[in-house]
Amino acid sequence: MKENKGRFYLSLILLCLYGPLLLGFLSSYINLNFVSPRHMSDVSQVTNVIILGSSILGFTLLLMKYQEVRTLFNNRIIANTLIIISFLYACLMFIAVSLVVFLDATFSSNKDYIYQEQTFNNRTFYVYTADPGAFGKAHHYVYLKCPASFNRYELELIANLSWMRDYEMSLEGDDLIFQNDSEEGKTVLDVSEFYCK
Repeated sequence: MKENKGRFYLSLILLCLYGPLLLGFLSSYINLNFVSPRHMSDVSQVTNVIILGSSILGFTLLLMKYQEVRTLFNNRIIANTLIIISFLYACLMFIAVSLVVFLDATFSSNKDYIYQEQTFNNRTFYVYTADPGAFGKAHHYVYLKCPASFNRYELELIANLSWMRDYEMSLEGDDLIFQNDSEEGKTVLDVSEFYCK
């Protein structure tokens, strides 16, 4: 009975602490982008809070039930190594995710400006504005957004543009035009090679 409880606690601790890490690895190999980049940004805010709660739960269970987990292993070196690594990992994860949640809540920007999408002639163009603030220069990353199965999407990078305060996007033939009131005035991108497959 005690061994079953230990296995249950070990499984729960591993799921809470290492589940988000596994999900991160899987998302780099599997396309988990649904609906739109703006939607995924909103989802990531909720996901970060869930990961923070998961790390707190995993760390608390590890503190309270480490004796039961330790008894599962015949070799004390393996048991102590696993517990110490899990403690350190839980502390690092808690600090990192807390910082991400805090910064996201404190410095959230205008998402309508950061994530812009427009469709011209059945082609959807997405512009992501990366503004690192005082740490660097802002840029616009221009993508072709292509639909994938199950309401997913894929992005194909077209170009990286210098920052413009307010711009209007239009398509004339195969020229994607960014127009604003600055001195540069107008940027034209040739998108003749960019079509969804």
